[in-house]
Amino acid sequence: MSTGKFYGIGVGVGDPDMLTLKAIKAFKELDVVVLPEAKKTEGSTAYEIAKEYLKEGVETLFVEFPMLKCVEARKEFRQKNAEEIIAHLNAGKKVGFLTIGDPMTYSTYVYILEHLDGIIPVETVPGISSFSDMSSRFNLPLVMGEESLKVVSLNGETEIVEEINSADNIVFMKVSRNFNKLRAGLEATGNLENVIMVSNCGKETQEINFDLTKIEEENIPYFTTLILKKGGINQWKKFIS
Repeated sequence: MSTGKFYGIGVGVGDPDMLTLKAIKAFKELDVVVLPEAKKTEGSTAYEIAKEYLKEGVETLFVEFPMLKCVEARKEFRQKNAEEIIAHLNAGKKVGFLTIGDPMTYSTYVYILEHLDGIIPVETVPGISSFSDMSSRFNLPLVMGEESLKVVSLNGETEIVEEINSADNIVFMKVSRNFNKLRAGLEATGNLENVIMVSNCGKETQEINFDLTKIEEENIPYFTTLILKKGGINQWKKFIS
């Protein structure tokens, strides 16, 4: 019978000061730290955020989650990664999966949960998502009063104008992949000036953009999030330097 335990730990989006006390306490329990990476040997942003708080001598396990177009190929990688993690859990180890942002918001962590049988104890430690970090960092309200909020992960099939028309405030994530299409949708709906776009939020390489007209899609970093406030954003720029 397994005595291991599986943790999913959100580490925020770049600033180690945004780690929660609960996350830091969880780090001290771990025998193995699982570090997802998009490409083998590419390294883990989550590890760079958390490393100074990890227990000395903790075992690190890098697992690859490549961004493949083939759904079945992605499932094979997830299955392989889950089997490797389960082997550690069945050995009685406490295993923590570190994830950028929040574990339950567009995170690869949930693809490991899908493969667990429910017998192994699981604890998920929430983290600060990119849009929550942006909102507080720049003193920009996400929602007020009766306003609605939608979070959209951009892909080639996203109906951008329809998404814009269906909410008061919209968070667009994974912007780098379909920026030109997003910009066209914002322009078509008269919202090109109602946005803030931030790349590498909380890192030394952080970039803030309000004017999207001259940005080229190929130059946008992967960690980029855009917030659209249809009620206008100019009144909040006074807090943003």
